[in-house]
Amino acid sequence: MEEEKIQSEVQESSNEPDVINIDLVEGKPTPDISSLCMNCHKQGVTKFMYTKIPFFKEIMISSFSCDHCGFKNSEANFAGKLEDKGVRYELNVINPIAFNRTVVKSEFATIKVPEIGLELPPQTQKGTIKTIEGYFMSTIEGLQDLQEERRKLDPITATKIDEYCENLR
Repeated sequence: MEEEKIQSEVQESSNEPDVINIDLVEGKPTPDISSLCMNCHKQGVTKFMYTKIPFFKEIMISSFSCDHCGFKNSEANFAGKLEDKGVRYELNVINPIAFNRTVVKSEFATIKVPEIGLELPPQTQKGTIKTIEGYFMSTIEGLQDLQEERRKLDPITATKIDEYCENLR
């Protein structure tokens, strides 16, 4: 009797994370998975989806949203074997419609736009699926972070960043 009580207390105080088994079917999102919001620390929802992009790779898309604070986050990560050599894709944007072209950027990819001096190196905006315009807008948002503080400490740099963001727009 005493042993049963001790075992039950040990099980209740265990901090082991719950194990969730997910059945991945290509192109079909998983059911909602309750997960912690890193913004407000309440419970949000995560979904995963495994898919293959033709002429690209197998990827795992994850999408998080929080109804409490409105925070959202999505990522695309490789789910297959990495090739030994990289691939170079070049896209010429010749009209405004081309800004709606969807691009998948891995954590190893670099996006370069030499005409405006923009380079998104590996490890930035990694594992994302966005339009070309979306990458520009994310860059602007990232550059605008802490601009108010920068204006106080280094107004010359802040002005240059504002001018560059206007050029990107």
